[in-house]
Amino acid sequence: MAHPGWGPEWTTQQIPVVPEAMVKRKPRASGRGERPRPPRRRREGPAGQSTVEMLRSAHPRRRAAWVSLIGFAFVLGASAAWFVFSALEARDALLAARSDVGLLQEQARTGDVDGARATLEDVQRHASVARSRTGGPVWAAAGVVPRVGPNVRAVQTVAASIDDLARGALPSLVDATAVVDPARLAPVDGRVDLAPLQSVAPGLSAAAETVRAATLCLDAVDTAALMPQVGEPFEQLRAQLAAVGADTATAARAAALLPGMMGMDGPRQHLLLVQNNAEPRALGGIPGAVILLRADQGAVEMVELRNAAGELSGLPEPALPLTDVELALFGRQLGIYMADVTFTPDFPRGAEMAAAIWEKQLGGRIDGVLSIDTGGLAAVLGAIGPVAMPDGAVAEATGGQLTSENAVEVLNNTVYRLVEDSAEQDAFYAATGAAIFDAVLAGEGQPVPTIDALASAARDGQLLVWSAHGEEQRQIAGTVLSGELRGSRDGTPVVGFYVNDGTGSKIGYYLQAEYEVTPGQCYADGSRLIDVEATFTSTAPPEVIDMPPYISGTRLEPGRMRFNVLAYAPRDGLVDGVEVQDGRTGGASHVHDDLFVVARTVELDPGESTVINYQIRSGPGQSGAPEVRTTPLVDNRVNVVEGWQCG
Repeated sequence: MAHPGWGPEWTTQQIPVVPEAMVKRKPRASGRGERPRPPRRRREGPAGQSTVEMLRSAHPRRRAAWVSLIGFAFVLGASAAWFVFSALEARDALLAARSDVGLLQEQARTGDVDGARATLEDVQRHASVARSRTGGPVWAAAGVVPRVGPNVRAVQTVAASIDDLARGALPSLVDATAVVDPARLAPVDGRVDLAPLQSVAPGLSAAAETVRAATLCLDAVDTAALMPQVGEPFEQLRAQLAAVGADTATAARAAALLPGMMGMDGPRQHLLLVQNNAEPRALGGIPGAVILLRADQGAVEMVELRNAAGELSGLPEPALPLTDVELALFGRQLGIYMADVTFTPDFPRGAEMAAAIWEKQLGGRIDGVLSIDTGGLAAVLGAIGPVAMPDGAVAEATGGQLTSENAVEVLNNTVYRLVEDSAEQDAFYAATGAAIFDAVLAGEGQPVPTIDALASAARDGQLLVWSAHGEEQRQIAGTVLSGELRGSRDGTPVVGFYVNDGTGSKIGYYLQAEYEVTPGQCYADGSRLIDVEATFTSTAPPEVIDMPPYISGTRLEPGRMRFNVLAYAPRDGLVDGVEVQDGRTGGASHVHDDLFVVARTVELDPGESTVINYQIRSGPGQSGAPEVRTTPLVDNRVNVVEGWQCG
């Protein structure tokens, strides 16, 4: 409060301002003899404002600034709270969708159509929630924040991909479940109904493309920049999407291929090569029996059966021209003898040669070639049950039933120990193969286990398919059924180790191969060394020398085996070093179908082992763990160790 004696002007709330002209100041002496100082210049602000005026006018701006700051903090806090809330909701929805997709896959595989439709609705609901919760300006802003941004964008990519999958691909896959049902694909009276397959083929093809696009989006995410809490679930979802992609692509290919190959548009003729692994060839073994199949409107019948080594051998000239490399690696017999068409590790080439040999010797047109070995037959027997053996010494010694447990031993060894007449051996082999084929066509066994058995055989390289029709072969290419020689698959380096028998007997039943694959040095161009320790062992017992010549052999000392090992480098790579345990190095080097290959000959006595160490350099940009393709011997083992990251 102001004192009354101060005057009325001091009773107001404002500080009075005295005009400068009314103020008279005396010059203040600063010392003897000094001149008076000049009056101080008035300090002015913008537009001539005094300091006091500036202060007075600044107060509203300060208040506005504080209000703005408080408002910004509130918005920021609310945005952060919303981000956390929406992130938790998105996480829960994505986890639920992942679980639903796994259930949907199982329902589709087992033909549970009603269950699959209900699960699809759950997937779509959860995927929609995840996508909606990871969109908008808050998530867009979070996506550019250092360190946090990559994780935010990864979650958005997953949510969008799962939603696209749920709305685009999965409905077609569920629709196809009712058609591509193993029970409905099983032959009825020797015939498969092909019309439903044709009807779902376009939808499945579109679904496969949708899954492929989603897979590419996830593959483009740099997982190295992700936090473990995001990176680990991301990798799990990516793996699951890859599995869905494989299922969808398989269904699409089946719907596109089967109608034509089974004679929907006219009769087809196919060869079925039954390979015997006891006499190894790069693709498995010598074709012991060759069966001509005729397919017409979904009905398949066995027309005739031939012996590869006897009736389909001895053309004067190769059925198709051979390249210089093929002559060097496999000899003229690749194009002359049906028994040797599997010397090449490239099944499309071997199948093409088999078709040409048949056509030249027996006439007619071959539309496709299928191949299965004794391991594949054993897998099928596990699904359809045992078949009866033909009467004779083998049936008496083994109980008369060919089963999944004894098929490999009986077909690769027992028959040659107990039956010395080659014609009887061939007849036994042909009869058992025909019995298995007839059981499959009759629809014996459960459809799902049968298809699973065939799929397992295909993954192990024991079931292969080739078509002489270009569009069909393009559908087969790149799948496990193709058996094609290749050096990379989707950026993954592929190395190959193939065995070709040089003994001319069935002693290969006793050959064991083990491959230990470990990572080597990395290089600046993205290539790396792949170290492979290959151990070959003859497990033949000492008494093998007393076994019939069909097993013990006639070209070498009885019981001794000889074979060639072909080591193929990845695309644009090379075999950098080869060293045998006895100190020998190197081998015969060639370039086969643009792939570097080294061949070495190995001989083993009963019980003997040898180790060959390979240093293989991949092509540029192929630093990851390799895919290893090998000859499916009776005893074949591959171990690819972990730790393939460079840097």
